[in-house]
Amino acid sequence: MRRLIVALVVLATVVPATVAGAGVNATITDVDVSPGAPAPGETITFTPTVRNLQSSDDPLRIRAIALRRASGGLTEYTRVESVGTISPGADISVPLTHAFDNTVTRDLRVFVYAYNPNTGDSVQLRYPVTVSVRERHPQLAIETNDSIAGVDSSGHVTVANGLNTSISNVEVSVDGDGVEMLDGRTVFASLAAGETATAPFRFRPESSGPHELTATLSYTIASGTDRTVRRTETIRTEELREGVVLDASGVGSGQNRALAVDVINQGNAPIQDVVVTATSENATFRRAIVREVGPGNATEVRLNTTLTEPRADVAVEATYEIGTAERSASATAELRSVPGTIDLTGLTVTREGGRLQITGSASNVGMTTANSVVVGVVPTDGVTPVAPNKDYFVGTVPASDFVSFDVYARTDGDVSAVPVEVSYLVDGDRKRQTFRVDVASDAPDRETPSSSGDGLGLLPVVAVAGVALLVVVGILVRWYRRDDGDDADL
Repeated sequence: MRRLIVALVVLATVVPATVAGAGVNATITDVDVSPGAPAPGETITFTPTVRNLQSSDDPLRIRAIALRRASGGLTEYTRVESVGTISPGADISVPLTHAFDNTVTRDLRVFVYAYNPNTGDSVQLRYPVTVSVRERHPQLAIETNDSIAGVDSSGHVTVANGLNTSISNVEVSVDGDGVEMLDGRTVFASLAAGETATAPFRFRPESSGPHELTATLSYTIASGTDRTVRRTETIRTEELREGVVLDASGVGSGQNRALAVDVINQGNAPIQDVVVTATSENATFRRAIVREVGPGNATEVRLNTTLTEPRADVAVEATYEIGTAERSASATAELRSVPGTIDLTGLTVTREGGRLQITGSASNVGMTTANSVVVGVVPTDGVTPVAPNKDYFVGTVPASDFVSFDVYARTDGDVSAVPVEVSYLVDGDRKRQTFRVDVASDAPDRETPSSSGDGLGLLPVVAVAGVALLVVVGILVRWYRRDDGDDADL
């Protein structure tokens, strides 16, 4: 709507009308006009001040005060009669009211019809007034967010009351071509002079391109006159561009295994009420709900997962609303469960006193912690677990870590391998696995060599012991003699 520029001017030409003679000196000293910038239909108050000067000999009695057109006939707009009597040196102010329906500039006159009550002589006073009535309303401004065809959008109307008086029964409504108004009406009880208010509205464009929105303000001015003003703005609506992508991958491990799904909105409108689900033959999932994902943004959700097999092919789907339409996007993912798994690594077999000592590491090659790990020799034909470690409690082995162990066994006959079992807990389940540890025929022997039947095997040991005894005795004798010499000197 074409903006209405309002200019209001009230001119009061101060030309005091003084009447002297017949014992009365009187004048109209001023005419106050309110409001100073009236609008069509707004009540204007003209208040002349009539003064009987101190130099008067007699009082002044006023029959009537009238507001008339300055020229062009005897048009009279308003009149007040039987005003009263003014003594010498006193004055009186009398309001006159009138409203002009159209924008106009008027040259007016205030007439005072009076007389001298002592002599009966007539007295007439005049005062020129010029008033300009202009179309003037509170200002309106329309602002909206970027609008997308078929998508809910919002905006607001700002109402600024630039009038010098308050307005009441204020109603703001918005309408438009090619748009569906979802919420377009706001009401205010009143709006004071100089006050600003905001009226929100919601709409949905039916198509892309330019659209006109018109805001209508209805209100009542102080005189009780209902007035209306409109403002129109043109907005441009974009074509809807959709683009939702899902990116899914497995996260966590063990009982904390989950499917992480990124919902990526590559379009130019928000998507709402997003529901993300996943299905698989070998797994079950919880669903996730997202209220809104803005254009150009992404949101990650996690679907808690329970795997029934180590591997699962997953189909992921997200349903959502965009504008008034329902849409969906899909993706696939693969989940693998690698629970804690104990393997025996670095195995070494050593013969010791007729026993086999088996040492190595219980290594966790999985992705979760293994608890209560126990390694032990399995008794079979020709293999017997023996002390000191028939089995070995390893305890806890974190993911990708190891703990060393050693166990002992005795073999009888031709035994090429010793069965060793490892058992452990993973996610509350007890796992067991048996490894066959090869026994090499040339395994190192840690046994102490036994002595021969003629006793010659003890000769080196006895010789060394005798030499050591002689050295100790020599040292003791030397210390004894030194102690005696010290006592002789004393």
